[in-house]
Amino acid sequence: MVRSGGDSRKGRGAFRRSLWRNERGVVALEFAILSAAYFLLVLGACEIGYDLFMQEATDLALQAGARNMETGAALTSTGETNFIQTYICNTTAGRLLECGNLHVKVELVPAGDDFSSTAVSTGTLPVSGNVLNLSTYDGTNNNSVFCTAPPGTLIMISAIYVGPTFLSGLLPFYFNEIYNGTPVHAVLSQVGIASEQFSVPNTLPKGTAPQC
Repeated sequence: MVRSGGDSRKGRGAFRRSLWRNERGVVALEFAILSAAYFLLVLGACEIGYDLFMQEATDLALQAGARNMETGAALTSTGETNFIQTYICNTTAGRLLECGNLHVKVELVPAGDDFSSTAVSTGTLPVSGNVLNLSTYDGTNNNSVFCTAPPGTLIMISAIYVGPTFLSGLLPFYFNEIYNGTPVHAVLSQVGIASEQFSVPNTLPKGTAPQC
């Protein structure tokens, strides 16, 4: 039986529509595959950007706090928490941080050493295995004592800011710092100061932290 031209055109149209439906399925599959990688890349960029933000904010806030230590304005600090809240978090950069996530350590540079001495700091986060160890920072160990800078001395002030992660479930190999059982972002900032020859009052308010 010979088909008419109309039937032939209808057959070709149905065939093309079938191909189009098949191609739409391929496009949807390709989008699903590529979009996963794309969104992971975008989220990863946001995660790295958050790291850089934390580092910059911590650096600037600590510099402001160190200036008060350098001039003797922080002599009346009663401890680490008071120093952080009064002289670090109460600054433009410090207001961008969560004060409870900030940990500070103040060390007197031994005579004959300088800021590069490993006796003062190694310049790296205190990570044991993959666990962030803040036992040498005030507030985490009863043996840790916060101190303020005496006049005319070299002081190293270290600050560690512990922030949350957003992709720890997707990229566990990237987040290798654990604090209190949770993957975290942690940044270290350090400022070395040579304190000025300021005068120390004969009596300081009761409860003030000792001088280093």
